[in-house]
Amino acid sequence: MVYHRYEDVGYDTQGIFVEDGIILDSQLSERRSRSGMPPEYVYCMGRSVDWGKYGGDSMEPQKKIVNAFVTNFNAFRREGRGLYLYSHTKGSGKTMIACSVANEILKIHDISVKFINETDYIELVRARDDGSREVVKSIFEAGLLILDDIGAQDTGKDWITTALFRLIDRRYTNHLPTIFTSNVRMEDLKTDSRITDRIYAVSVPVIMPEVNVRNQIADRHTKEFLKNVLT
Repeated sequence: MVYHRYEDVGYDTQGIFVEDGIILDSQLSERRSRSGMPPEYVYCMGRSVDWGKYGGDSMEPQKKIVNAFVTNFNAFRREGRGLYLYSHTKGSGKTMIACSVANEILKIHDISVKFINETDYIELVRARDDGSREVVKSIFEAGLLILDDIGAQDTGKDWITTALFRLIDRRYTNHLPTIFTSNVRMEDLKTDSRITDRIYAVSVPVIMPEVNVRNQIADRHTKEFLKNVLT
């Protein structure tokens, strides 16, 4: 049997690193593949997060919170406490950081991780077939959930509000941590106050700079591509 090996320990400006534990490479790979993380982020780790891309703004507070969530995950889990990654700018790296954090946690904790964005979750609830119900159940019960892009869905309909409340209330009641990403501040979420109150009660805010990292990466790849094809 091959164990996922130790790489680094401690706090570093380039990412989140924790000592590996009991999780086999095969188990880690299976849990990643079943998590629902987007393909471009499913293998992201702490080293994947380049905090320097955010320019001159100091990212020390954000890095410390994110790193604490990884290295002290048991303490967060006891309280069912998660993170709320926010920036108004789309493409600021919130989803990538959330997935990197989850993958670091998967290295040493024997839990299930699920990823779903809010719109897709609503579609699952709407479907009402047996397969969708099983997926919804796994999202309710996941040891760590990433609920991506919360606030993007129009919650004006009662059934949508009810669906979100049931999910968030179940995780709140059972002390199951959730990482939320959003382009909307917690206090500005346009939904039932019971939902925002529960998110607020168990989420540590991580305010990201208004920097479009996705476009920076796309520009670099375009330059590299043109360099290759024009020479």
